[in-house]
Amino acid sequence: MKIENLHIKNIGPFKEAVIEFATEYNEATGEQPVTIITGMNGAGKSIVIDAIRAALSGQELERDIVADTNDFSIEMDVVLNGSTTHLSTSTLQNGHIRGVDYINIGQALTYGYDIPGPVNHWVIDYWSSKSPSDSFKIANMKNIQHEKALMGVMLGKKSNLDLINFICHIDYLRTSEMPVEKELGNMMYEKMKDVINQCLDNGLFKYVRRTDLTPIIEQNGIELSFDKLSSGNLFLIEHLLLLMCKMYSISILNKLPPMQIFNIPGLLLIDEIETHLHPKWQKKILGIIRSLFPHLQMILTTHSPFVVASMDGARIYTCVPQTGYSELRDETERYGHMPVEEILVSDIFGVQPFNEDITNLITTRKQLIENGEKEEARKVAEKLYEINPEYFSYLNIKNEFRK
Repeated sequence: MKIENLHIKNIGPFKEAVIEFATEYNEATGEQPVTIITGMNGAGKSIVIDAIRAALSGQELERDIVADTNDFSIEMDVVLNGSTTHLSTSTLQNGHIRGVDYINIGQALTYGYDIPGPVNHWVIDYWSSKSPSDSFKIANMKNIQHEKALMGVMLGKKSNLDLINFICHIDYLRTSEMPVEKELGNMMYEKMKDVINQCLDNGLFKYVRRTDLTPIIEQNGIELSFDKLSSGNLFLIEHLLLLMCKMYSISILNKLPPMQIFNIPGLLLIDEIETHLHPKWQKKILGIIRSLFPHLQMILTTHSPFVVASMDGARIYTCVPQTGYSELRDETERYGHMPVEEILVSDIFGVQPFNEDITNLITTRKQLIENGEKEEARKVAEKLYEINPEYFSYLNIKNEFRK
């Protein structure tokens, strides 16, 4: 499943907006179909994700996104099983947006509405910026309820108990005396270790302590349970492993060969992907997802210039506030190959890398040069060099403006 485009009318701050999503995987370069949506707070970037969630699930979201209940619409062209289907909704049901026709969309609304239906060979997941708060302690390991694991995904609810139970289930499966189960368990266990290890600094997955069903991580030479991990490490591990659990459930329900599990295609929606993450991980996270799950279409929002600069071939949209509404602009050409330093100071972020005094001097020097006041600009350059000779060494040129 892939979403080709989205057309919204009177949704959130958008009177009308159209977005064309990246959909093609480039085998030659390894570029993923990634669409990044950024913008200032309140400009509407999360509304784009919410519109997709509401239309595909028909479930009540955390907030009401309809600006005009008498005149709104959400339309999408969606690729399902190799053919494109046009989906639309423009009505309310029980006070919230009525989901698109589940007969057409199949699995997506089976997951959203929790109704019986066929399970297709693709996955949908939604990551919110909120972390689960339930316990990591399970008294007994339970069989994974595969249909339940695929229900209500558009609400973005994650569970620490589900995470620990999945890890213990895989650990248990690899010790099976049944060859097919043992093969599956070993393959999943190694993939699980790879996921966890990629999400840690100076750490790795050690084992499951079976006396109390506790997965153990070693980080900086110290053994830790999951509840002792940093919020950033845990956020990455939890969301990636629970996505892996959904793929596992799809493979079981469809009787897929084990090696096909991680090639399952699908849609991953992520809101504010940088939450909890150090800039180093903001830069790495999309690459990690790409390497682990190479056939997912990713649509995500972010405030982070590190995320915007992290993925070659991504399509980049900005939400720009106007008087009384917001516009959605395709700025891929502008931001697609811009270094993070330039993205940071661009109008969409507007953040100077220096303190106020240095920023004012830089601005003053630029204005003096534009006005032809070379001697005054030289004096300002000397002040900048005195403050930080290493960074502003390029300004320390004798007679710079006297030529």
